[in-house]
Amino acid sequence: MPPPPPAPASFEAVWNNGLFLQTKDKDFTAHVGGVLHFDAAWYDGGTNLQTQPGGIGRLNDGVVPRRTRIFFEGSAYKHFDYFLNYEFANGIGPIGSTGAVTTANVVFTPGLLDAWVTVKDVPFFGNVRVGNQKEWFSLEHLNSARYLEFVERSYLFDFSQPTAFNNGRTPGISTFRTWADDRLFTAIGAYKNVSDPYAFGAGAGDYAVTGRVAALPIYEPEAKRLWHIGGAFSLRDPANDQVRVRIRNAARGSPGPLLNLIADSGALAADSQDLFNLETAAVAGPWTIQAEYTANIIDGARPLASDGARDDLVFHGAYVETMVFLKGESRTWNPKTATFNRVIPRRNLMSGDGGLGAFEVAARWSYANLTDGAIRGGRLNGATLGLNWYWNPNMKMQFNYDTCYRDQSTNPNANGSIHSFVTRLALDF
Repeated sequence: MPPPPPAPASFEAVWNNGLFLQTKDKDFTAHVGGVLHFDAAWYDGGTNLQTQPGGIGRLNDGVVPRRTRIFFEGSAYKHFDYFLNYEFANGIGPIGSTGAVTTANVVFTPGLLDAWVTVKDVPFFGNVRVGNQKEWFSLEHLNSARYLEFVERSYLFDFSQPTAFNNGRTPGISTFRTWADDRLFTAIGAYKNVSDPYAFGAGAGDYAVTGRVAALPIYEPEAKRLWHIGGAFSLRDPANDQVRVRIRNAARGSPGPLLNLIADSGALAADSQDLFNLETAAVAGPWTIQAEYTANIIDGARPLASDGARDDLVFHGAYVETMVFLKGESRTWNPKTATFNRVIPRRNLMSGDGGLGAFEVAARWSYANLTDGAIRGGRLNGATLGLNWYWNPNMKMQFNYDTCYRDQSTNPNANGSIHSFVTRLALDF
């Protein structure tokens, strides 16, 4: 007779900045987590900037649950990881206001973000991931929204999105791994280039290939020192033969469909789109410096409503930022994905030992240029000052002041500065 099947493994509960169930050998793990980002934003901008032709529309102060998410993650049978991530604060409708803010045509519904399975320990390939996922492009994008050092990512995030409306995730298959004792990271994937927020893609072609390479010339975690350099590319067949590059303000006090667009290429008919990225980050004790540059190249472009000649366009975007902890903390690195980890305060707020949590001050310059050839999408120069107060590893308050000068380039009367102040209560577990 065959031997009886093994007894079911017993699970134990452990806390690792979230409650996990796992077997003693960790072949099976399960975690149900959540994210809440609750924002309040105030704005100031010139009347002409808001009302003139080519302006951004009315600026409206607001309070909004910026992110309300629930996710399920874990591992099974040692060699399989999974991640399902749903957003409950989605606003579905036309992106960006062009005049007075209105709630017409805005529907709130849960939206799919991540939904993937990763097969680990595959010979040569390392890890193979299948499903709706972030493409391997841009350190700022790949860093989790749970660990953001500013309330919003730089202009480069919107600027580098493969399509204007896909929530930053794309269905596809990718492989990634490390080499040379985790000093070198490589990743490449093939994706369906979708233009909707629910990972739905239909149409002939519309594919993309995206890859990333990163290295750690310096990695001394015990000494709290590291230097990361990397680059990425994305070669894309535009979804529905269209490309649109649009950028929202760095403070967002309303749902996505009601946000002001401060730079916009408009809908372009296009033959192809290529993105090229350079990134670097360095940590020295409490200090972090991070920077990226991206070129967004659109071949055979013309305004969608025009019958004019096609043109090859090159848009540019970049940011440089620096952060410093005031009480001795330091940012840490995950070499397996070439991204930053969660911030852990040395002493939590109200921990009984007089702890006040961790304090971090931050500054960032951000730039984007959506003007080339006949396309006058605008130029942006922005600066952001931030204060992060980490109560514990799972909760923090963030305060950002942002100023942006917008050169619309077709109507000088619509040029001007936008001043924003935004606060966030952030919880994740």
